[in-house]
Amino acid sequence: MQQKKYVLPNMELRIKLQAVGEESGLNWVGDFVYRRPTLRERAMIEVMRCRLNGDLISIDPDIAAYNEAISHLRWTLKETPDWWKELDYGSQLYDANIILELYNKCMVFEAEWRKKTHGGDSAQVEVGNVVQNSESATPPSGEGVQ
Repeated sequence: MQQKKYVLPNMELRIKLQAVGEESGLNWVGDFVYRRPTLRERAMIEVMRCRLNGDLISIDPDIAAYNEAISHLRWTLKETPDWWKELDYGSQLYDANIILELYNKCMVFEAEWRKKTHGGDSAQVEVGNVVQNSESATPPSGEGVQ
């Protein structure tokens, strides 16, 4: 009998952006590929966010949200249009709505991804779901993806 193994849902999201900048009035168009961050990338996101915030407790909430978004996008957008790179991975834009639109699409993808893996509640993952080696990767109750 062949053992069933878990297969994680797709880790990438393709995003087609077409949005008008609220400040510049420019029409920003491009294709992006978002990939869920690894542990190392999550650490780098946090380092960048802290540096941008300067560890200020009294930082403006809008600036803190922008810093969170730009830090996250810097480490998770794997394919971007040339204009994104030319504008220092979005950090030189004048239009915060462009950054927030991209970031929000990524966060919706993250929430949906978590629901696919464990219903969005990692505490619900059964002990039997822990993979120790490729041969012990069997789903609880004999269910799962081959």
